[in-house]
Amino acid sequence: MIGLETVHTTNLLHTTQPLLNRGMTVDECKIMCTHNSINMREKLFFRILYETQLRPFEVLNLLVEQWDRNQHLITAVRVKQKTKPKKGNRKEKEWLPSTPKTRAITPITNEIIRTLVSNRKKGHIFVNEKGERLSLEWFNERINHYAKIMGIQKIKKYYADGRTLKLITCMALREAGERHHDNEGGSRKLSAVAADHTMQVKEKHYEKVGEDIEQIIQSYQKFHPAWVEGW
Repeated sequence: MIGLETVHTTNLLHTTQPLLNRGMTVDECKIMCTHNSINMREKLFFRILYETQLRPFEVLNLLVEQWDRNQHLITAVRVKQKTKPKKGNRKEKEWLPSTPKTRAITPITNEIIRTLVSNRKKGHIFVNEKGERLSLEWFNERINHYAKIMGIQKIKKYYADGRTLKLITCMALREAGERHHDNEGGSRKLSAVAADHTMQVKEKHYEKVGEDIEQIIQSYQKFHPAWVEGW
């Protein structure tokens, strides 16, 4: 819920209430990750966001080859944007591979991937009926659709011009997974690494910590609701 106290700027109407108190609840996340009315493909996308704290575009780009079905692991290959000069003083954007991110998924999510990809050996996990990769806009529309029909979508007037902010979104689901892990006693340092915060955010809110995959996996399996409650 957005608080009553606000701060006015020229363009935005900001709340002073912390983001942690405005995000998705555990019950709302559980609905989006488990409800029978949600299509398996969309449900899998939502579950991975909530369980791993991978960014939506990283989940969208997951390949079948990056899934370890035996160890229940997925590896997202990040891309970073590099701008290089082009003729005529124009700048061209180039996407380059970066350090892979390996994350654990729950046994149920692992089985959903197995069912969804069937006998496919390579290619993107999230494709349409024609085998074409889906877009983030499509998944954002779908989570809003399901949240609305199940009566959990929360829309708040947030901008000064009257535009609204949807609180049940793919990014909110990702952020909620990290918060719920922390709220149950999990290491805030490890979840920050899992979520791949910028160094500025890490230095401001968390102690520095290395990329220890085993510690991250153990912490999530012990404290994250999807593991603890066996969703």
